[in-house]
Amino acid sequence: MKNVFCISIITLLLTASSAGAHSLWVNCFESKIHSPGHATVSLGWGHTMPIDDMPNSVNAKLGIAEFNLADPAGNKRKLYKPEPKAAKAFESNADYDLYISDIANQQIALKKETQQGVYLIEAISQKSCYTQYIDTKGRTRFALKPMNAIDGIKKVLASVQHQAFGKSYLTVDKWTMPEPVGHDLEITPLTDLSQVKPGDMVEFDVRFHGKPLSWEPSSHAYITGSSPSFGGEKFAIFSMVLGGKAQFKVQNAGQWRVNIKWRVNTTQDGPLKDLYGKVKTVNNSATLTFTVRP
Repeated sequence: MKNVFCISIITLLLTASSAGAHSLWVNCFESKIHSPGHATVSLGWGHTMPIDDMPNSVNAKLGIAEFNLADPAGNKRKLYKPEPKAAKAFESNADYDLYISDIANQQIALKKETQQGVYLIEAISQKSCYTQYIDTKGRTRFALKPMNAIDGIKKVLASVQHQAFGKSYLTVDKWTMPEPVGHDLEITPLTDLSQVKPGDMVEFDVRFHGKPLSWEPSSHAYITGSSPSFGGEKFAIFSMVLGGKAQFKVQNAGQWRVNIKWRVNTTQDGPLKDLYGKVKTVNNSATLTFTVRP
């Protein structure tokens, strides 16, 4: 596998990584000052880590379908998740509006008898659809529905379904290598993320519907690695995905986010055949966050 990476390109992107759409990620910050310790988890939504926009934002609302904590044996428990309705300002004036930002901030308080191993924190957004089309009267229209649920379509200009996935891990005493959990688009670590320090190489498994992604001339599969301590939202490290694997060297301590966005057209016989005739394109995004120790 190491030989494959001899031909991979790993470079610093000096372009703004914030130029695209919002990303969903999971914040997980561990505290072990007082034994047995705890972790504070929350949802990240937007561009700038660790906190940017809010899932219940008026302008960029994101419904959360799942926010779960899974123990080392894979048993899941539901975490608190934000209400899906958009927030209302509790104060408004000529200069600003004030909102209660519900990012599902909560604490996982560990116990002396807590099971050792790696705990998964996962977030999955609700599926959202939009269709742009020309109706039978020649007007360009827009609807938050799949195209098969709209009457009076003359021509479909775009029809897209989007869903986002976010993961992070909480290590209790010892790291065990996690397995993919079956997200449509998924990043899984192949490195002990509990012991990463600046200068270390981190490697990831990247899959779409359970199959390894790989860079091709017609479909550019790559991950980005970004951190508030490494140029903020304006810089990222780029790594091609080859044979389902990607890697990069972390530059400094702090929170890091690995991100991939993947766009696929639906076909009658592909992995998205159940969506054929409903949407033309599926956009998925996936993130994985971890902390690099000083």
